[in-house]
Amino acid sequence: MKKTVMTIALIISLISFSNLFAEETYETFIPSSNYLRLSFDYNINSNPLSLPDDLDKSKDMLEPNGNGSFSSENYPQKQKDSTPQFSLAAIDPATFSLKIPSEIISMQRNKKSYSRAAFEITSLNVTVWAFNKFIDNQPWANISLESMLNNLKSGFAYDIDTFRMNQLGHPYHGALHYSIGRANGLNFLESTIGSAFGSYTWEVFLESIRPSSNDLILNTLGGVTLGEVLFKIGDLLLDENSSGFERIFRKSLAFILNPAYGIKALLGEAFGAGNPQHKHFYDLSIPFGAYTVSNDKPRFLIAADLEYKDFLKNDFSRISPYDWFSFDFRLGISDKGIRHREIFTTGIIAGKRIRNGLAGLFGVFDYIESDFAERISAIGMGPGLATFFVSDSNLFFNSSGVLSLIYGGSSPSIDPENGHFGMKVNDPYYSGPGMLGKVKLEFGKKDFGSIETGFSQYWVHSIYTDADEFLTILSLNIKYDLSAKSQISLGYDYYLRHASLQERYFTGAKPAVRALYIYKF
Repeated sequence: MKKTVMTIALIISLISFSNLFAEETYETFIPSSNYLRLSFDYNINSNPLSLPDDLDKSKDMLEPNGNGSFSSENYPQKQKDSTPQFSLAAIDPATFSLKIPSEIISMQRNKKSYSRAAFEITSLNVTVWAFNKFIDNQPWANISLESMLNNLKSGFAYDIDTFRMNQLGHPYHGALHYSIGRANGLNFLESTIGSAFGSYTWEVFLESIRPSSNDLILNTLGGVTLGEVLFKIGDLLLDENSSGFERIFRKSLAFILNPAYGIKALLGEAFGAGNPQHKHFYDLSIPFGAYTVSNDKPRFLIAADLEYKDFLKNDFSRISPYDWFSFDFRLGISDKGIRHREIFTTGIIAGKRIRNGLAGLFGVFDYIESDFAERISAIGMGPGLATFFVSDSNLFFNSSGVLSLIYGGSSPSIDPENGHFGMKVNDPYYSGPGMLGKVKLEFGKKDFGSIETGFSQYWVHSIYTDADEFLTILSLNIKYDLSAKSQISLGYDYYLRHASLQERYFTGAKPAVRALYIYKF
């Protein structure tokens, strides 16, 4: 506990210095009960309803409702939320008023700051290095000018760290680098470059051992596939208009989940009202209950399922990175501690809207570590599709699918001695390229329930041996609505392992059954 407190204090202290590199921030507060009054000259022969070019961004013409004002009632709801409402009613013949919808109360714009982002990324790296050197006493943290020059000359090689460190820790580290870039106004590509920069400087300058090529790959891919997810989740958690315990809880949770984003919140005022939370579209549920494997005794399971749907904010075809993504987290607990960890993320990186859905390039990050499914991970990108359909009778059908090239890891099913990776602590696993294909289908009726099926196929090929690991996951989930905020769920998962190593083959299967209560936000 003492080490954790010291580390958090060091992080906050270092990143606080980044204010020295801050560029100007423009902030405008607009009271919801007031009007912005804009005036301009016109003559009787001009069109009194035409707006200056800098105001008419969308080129949409609002239709008169007969009383001197204009209404957007016929517009799609998502567009109405962001459409100014105009009125020419008896203020002054040469002026008009621009009423801002109540949802849009404030506007805050941060200019990009490459220097501040680079400083904060470096500060994060130095903080982690300081923890490992002065608190954890790691020998590889004994760096010097000589070690840095040697690393520059030697080039990169594969390291043999543990499965959890390489396949989860390094992608998460890269996601923090990425989040720092986004928090300083950088876009998706610039923040990904920032993730690569943070990983490279860490490997070359802050470790005395030879730089790791797999760490560089996983950190950078983690920024691409996990960074924007954590950044957007942090944005959902923070609400500057909250106060008291709720404000502290939101900021603390944002810090735990994504320190790079949470630090921005913790450095602000602890209480008082500020900017309200931005409007987002998402579905969040917290399932918890019991699950069991084969003849084993039941274990406690807690989970979190988030579907982020900000692509619904507008009716245009352009899609920004991760305007849609799903994030599913599972944690299984037994009398022996945490025995089951699963993280699944899928989100659109680039693409366009199609009828009833999205199509384009999708990113994936999956991590499985359990007694019955063993260990496998996948991080990569590939083509994908997501569809959403609701009928007039409240029947709905949702689906998503992706076929991705991946870099992953897997526990060995045949010969642990040829795992190569993880041998430092007797934790062998394979690592290398592969593929992932997964499909999820859900059919149901609103306010009643749904049936959900899923199929995932993982393949990881070892870069050191001729070993191939395959994991197939089949799932069936039945949900029944108890109320608008709660459900009960019965689920069945089937884990099927295949493996080959030269002329040897392995096949094994384990089923799992779940009974959960689901609270929906």
